[in-house]
Amino acid sequence: MDINFATGTLPAVRLGFGELFAQERRRAIREGWGFTVELPAVLELLEQIDEGRVNALDARNYLAQSVDLLYDAFRCFEAEDPDELRATCREAGRCPLCDERRPWFEGLLDGSDARWQRLQQPEEYPFAAGQHGLHETTCSVVRRETPSNYARPIGDAYVAALNAFCHTVDPHSSREDFEGSRDYPRFQAMTAQEARQWVTERTGPKGGRNYKRCQRCAPPL
Repeated sequence: MDINFATGTLPAVRLGFGELFAQERRRAIREGWGFTVELPAVLELLEQIDEGRVNALDARNYLAQSVDLLYDAFRCFEAEDPDELRATCREAGRCPLCDERRPWFEGLLDGSDARWQRLQQPEEYPFAAGQHGLHETTCSVVRRETPSNYARPIGDAYVAALNAFCHTVDPHSSREDFEGSRDYPRFQAMTAQEARQWVTERTGPKGGRNYKRCQRCAPPL
């Protein structure tokens, strides 16, 4: 990046992040910890300060500003302490990690909305599949593990849910349980035809089942 001073420009200064974390000068990443600057540029900057062409305080401030400019681009938040990052995010109401994962979070909320709507219509969707197998939608197990009332979070509740989800779930994993909360419907309610297809997809070539049927409701499928 170019560092512009009132008296001129130090062009194309190479900066990096993530290779050197000097414990002797440990500080917050946003204060420059973990950043590196090419030595020739540092030497040239010192020469300009010595010659009076650049004010030392200005030089410091411009270098510090480069951290703010490059923090997101270098994905510096990935090097932050997870608990500290989450606490900072809660205070601010957002962070780069939340911004990055928000579209995925919105998609999961869309899925929760759709699952909830289906669970409210057991006549049309009489079967429900969960992590442990197949049930009737009216099964007591499904009712017990499904929120009695569900509404897509908004306002402060949305910010809290976004923070909890984005900081505890890897978007590349199969875990989508909203930090273990039961505030979101997880069972997928299905029509009889969809349930038969679900069973077929989980039946081995020799007829073995790769799923379980609930012993309480014994779904007749």
